[in-house]
Amino acid sequence: MTEYTTRPDGRFGYRVLDPMPTREELETFYRETYYRLIDEGRRAADIGRSRRGGPEADDQARWLAETVHRDIADTIAAHTPGRRVVEVGCGLGDLMVSLRGAGFEPTGVDLAESAVEAVRAKGLTVHRGAFTDLVDDGILPPDSVDAVLFVNMLEQTFDPVANLLAAERILVPGGVAIVRSGNDFNPLQEAAVAGLDMKRWWISGPEHINYLSFDAVEAMMGETGLEPVDRLGDFPMELFLLLGFPYIGDGALGAECHRRRVAFERLLPTEVRRSLYRALAQAGMGRCLLVTGRKPPVTPA
Repeated sequence: MTEYTTRPDGRFGYRVLDPMPTREELETFYRETYYRLIDEGRRAADIGRSRRGGPEADDQARWLAETVHRDIADTIAAHTPGRRVVEVGCGLGDLMVSLRGAGFEPTGVDLAESAVEAVRAKGLTVHRGAFTDLVDDGILPPDSVDAVLFVNMLEQTFDPVANLLAAERILVPGGVAIVRSGNDFNPLQEAAVAGLDMKRWWISGPEHINYLSFDAVEAMMGETGLEPVDRLGDFPMELFLLLGFPYIGDGALGAECHRRRVAFERLLPTEVRRSLYRALAQAGMGRCLLVTGRKPPVTPA
């Protein structure tokens, strides 16, 4: 079994997996292995719940619709009047369903045939393939969409900058790219590692290649012609560790910590929750990050 660590990117300040898989190895992993590991309970517990279905999956879908999905929909609406959205790495299409319900016109992109089949079964449009290839081949043409979403996906791509450049190409002027990712090597994680003598549990190869931060995502956006316009954090799950709840490797305790987090977020009015998480984002904290970049609108002559 390969032992993975990380090394500095050297350009944008985030860290990358070491050893780094090849593009072919990565794409093969997603096509052939990723969803099998999910079904075995070894990756992405949230996707596993969705695939199993039942009351837990239904409650998770409601919570995501109330929080992450609503935040993304409202962010798109706040920055562009358009409704055409491409989700890169759309998975089972749950976010696309929420966006369709909010009046958007979503199109998905994914490498995994099982994901593509699941999305089509929901009556949604989806393309199978690598996003950059679909843009290069004109299947997703220039200046054709209003928003491009990378939700829990950019950290798993061979070349984040190439993906952001492709997003900039297909966005209309004034359109937005939104990146949601783990906020890795953040101050609370590092405090838990140092204070509790823990390993860096968030390093996961071969699929988790890039360990991103708010500043790194904004720097990459700036390099690709996108102007960062908003950043939003979320619940800092590492607080549970620092408060004496060692949930890493303990499935039952992890589920209980997740339940408490969900209950907390449901008690907060949406704007109070967003104000709190924007404040955390400014400090570089929150387990996940949500960064929005806008393609400059055309200036009238």
